[in-house]
Amino acid sequence: MIEKTQAIVLRTVPNGNTSRIVTWLTRDHGRIATIIKGAQRPRSLFLGQLDLFYTCELLYYTRSRGDLHIARECSPAKIRAHLRHDWRACALASYATDLALRIAPPQAPQWRVYRWLEAVLDDVNQPGSSSSLMIWHELKLLTELGLAPRLNHCMNCHTAFGEAATALHFSHERGGLLCASCAKADSRPAYPVPADVVAMLRNWQRPNASPDLIRRTRCEPRQLALLERMLGEFLRYHLDLPLPSRDLALAINKR
Repeated sequence: MIEKTQAIVLRTVPNGNTSRIVTWLTRDHGRIATIIKGAQRPRSLFLGQLDLFYTCELLYYTRSRGDLHIARECSPAKIRAHLRHDWRACALASYATDLALRIAPPQAPQWRVYRWLEAVLDDVNQPGSSSSLMIWHELKLLTELGLAPRLNHCMNCHTAFGEAATALHFSHERGGLLCASCAKADSRPAYPVPADVVAMLRNWQRPNASPDLIRRTRCEPRQLALLERMLGEFLRYHLDLPLPSRDLALAINKR
């Protein structure tokens, strides 16, 4: 059976002397892996047609047994050339593809994750990508998965927080903010979050927030450090994943 779909290259590794195994996130069929026979031969039709972070039109033969399909044709729809020479942006793109690879189960439609990854790669392919842009995309992913941190009320007593609320604490295990009294009584870890960081996160969670808004937001070092910690702990806990690629990407973008 032949399938045709749009697909993003997540990983590519050699297989023997001339072939490659490519892992894709497809728009219609989730994460799949294909073998491209003879991909590294000088006259291969696949030369220059795919690379990391490409979005391609992929045609492949499905196998009824096993999960390694056979690629027949592919042609690039988006090559995202900026990522070839901006190493900071490349680090963020690498983290995003690694995250998608880890959370997308094989051969199960994941259109929300696909749409998210397309948006991340398009945004970091533009000049001016940054750690704060990646954190905003992490919030977008959590929203798509129904896991976004709750910032408008206490996760324990359900007291609503006004715009000027202070003495708020963040608990990644509880899934959001706690008031001071509940944070003190709770045995699970929580730490204080300044009102300016809470306001920033609430603003970024709004449906009309855009990459341009994030690029215009000036994050002080203390704010960015706290945001990195909050989202990092939240992702690791609720996705149950180690994220070494995240630590590396954010460290590179501090240099």
